Amino acid sequence: MSAALPALRLATAADVPALAALYAEAAQTLGPLVYSPAQVAAWASFGVDTPAFRDYILSADTWIAGLPPVAFCGIDVQGEVHSLYVAPGLTRQGLGTQLLAHALAHARARGVQRFSAWATPFSRPVFERAGLHLVQTVTEPYQGVLFERYRLASA
Repeated sequence: MSAALPALRLATAADVPALAALYAEAAQTLGPLVYSPAQVAAWASFGVDTPAFRDYILSADTWIAGLPPVAFCGIDVQGEVHSLYVAPGLTRQGLGTQLLAHALAHARARGVQRFSAWATPFSRPVFERAGLHLVQTVTEPYQGVLFERYRLASA
């Protein structure tokens, strides 16, 4: 059974600190399920209110679910999914799937026809259910730590 999707709105600069905190919490809480301690630390390190994180949020149409935010998903004008995060206590309830569907529909309404994303082991199934397909698997460093990531794209 899916949880009801909370009220949605587009992110603003004022939302960045809360989204950075949600991002870091997700990395620190869920990361140990599939990543080493060094990978978790590297992943969580991006969840800080910095210019790079602000750009990550604000250079896309980033939809926020709930107040305070419990999930967010951003897609840019080229169809690249920048983000898809759900608060750790609310995962596996359908919120990510519903939020991604909303963001994809909004992008389609604006004329975007093809979508792509870099996925983690957590998000890959959600993207595949949304119709994106695996096109590449890479292992590359982030913050000096190797990660396996999946490139997915629509047909």
